Amino acid sequence: MNNSRFTIVNADIILSSDTAEAESTTIDVRDNIQELSFYESINKEYIDARIVLLDDFGFRNELNTTGTERIFLAIADATDPTLPIINKTFFFSKINDIVKTNDRAEILSIDLVEEHVYVNAIKCISRSYESRLEDAIEDIGNRDLGMTMIKTAGFTGSVQGERKVLVPYLSPLEAIQWLKNRMTSKTGAPIYVYADLYSPYFYISALDDLLRDPVVNEKLPLRYTDAASGAEGEQEALKSYYQINQFMEVDNEDSLSMYEEGAIGSQYSQLDASTGQTFDNHITVREILQDFYTNELISKETVQSIFDPSLVISGKPSDEYDSLFIHQVTSTNTYNQFKSYHDESQLIEGNVLYESRLKVRNKVIRQMLKRNTLDITMNGSLFFEKKISPGRRLRVIFLSPNTSGDYRDLSKTVDKKRSGDYFLTNLSHHMSGETHNVSARMIKLGDLPSDFIL
Repeated sequence: MNNSRFTIVNADIILSSDTAEAESTTIDVRDNIQELSFYESINKEYIDARIVLLDDFGFRNELNTTGTERIFLAIADATDPTLPIINKTFFFSKINDIVKTNDRAEILSIDLVEEHVYVNAIKCISRSYESRLEDAIEDIGNRDLGMTMIKTAGFTGSVQGERKVLVPYLSPLEAIQWLKNRMTSKTGAPIYVYADLYSPYFYISALDDLLRDPVVNEKLPLRYTDAASGAEGEQEALKSYYQINQFMEVDNEDSLSMYEEGAIGSQYSQLDASTGQTFDNHITVREILQDFYTNELISKETVQSIFDPSLVISGKPSDEYDSLFIHQVTSTNTYNQFKSYHDESQLIEGNVLYESRLKVRNKVIRQMLKRNTLDITMNGSLFFEKKISPGRRLRVIFLSPNTSGDYRDLSKTVDKKRSGDYFLTNLSHHMSGETHNVSARMIKLGDLPSDFIL
């Protein structure tokens, strides 16, 4: 079956001009592209790319390139090339490799970065903000990078509220990351600022909101099974949309490192330098997971796979130990009515005012997201046509390795430990000739619901 579901509509290299008044030179290199790759991540505010180009027209020598060239790429579904799905302009970052094919031609491997990454490299900002942290991020993106920030559906803002912060001579992207790392939802979950391969915007969203979004492939879960090799008719046509070609589990069930990092149980102590008061609090993953269930971030029908709540050591549940002690010195009322960057948020729950300790909960949740990681490789049709980017949830089915199972009824042989709803964090597209594959990194937080569809 032809694996090609894409067509390169435009691939125009735009050469830098010597003066602002001079017209730029544009070169169409569609026929010279050997390979094309895009890299997305929920943790990055930009898209990386790489192009492998056949240079048989004197690109480097005759055109006197300097490494500041741009390339405009438009890629469409092969069935409808009039409506490009991807429209992106990149700057050349560096030439990775050069391989001579003969005396008159060579293959260039070139790294590409989005335009605002190049703009970011030449700017440094020092600025004061008296606003919500997400509003400061939006201002930096718009004013310094020319980027519009879109708040995804359901995003109501960080719980840190209005603060006074001083951006201490950072590049725009460094400032955005610095502010983003201080933001959390009410549960302590991280807030992401990320780019999208299919649009020219930044997006901002809380992990809470992303986990509440429905699974994008509920009716056709991804699966790794030899049974798909014998698919016929409609199933054969759909195989490219669900068949996992390769997979690898990364640091699976590494509970020891979670204890060592303090992600299961830890002690948090805060000294307020302005008042001399010390606040101590025990942070346990059990309470965080309970918040996830209460706020429906994990379905109540599923079993969490983060830690073993039944593990008892020396007569005490393992999460009641403090495997890590965190001590922090802060100073409240630095800016009178405004909280500073480091101040803790005060939240009201059930008419009770409490210090939330969201910074530490945020660290624990980030450690949780490193557990039960799955890397897969498959055909890119599903991701390209549905415009699936990091931040979405996908359902994945694996069969049990039990050879005595009844394989005539696949629903009875599902590996419920490995199968589940996964949160997509990283995605790379690899396009070459008639092949379009994707490599994806996903994180599992819970098992399959009882009413899953195979």
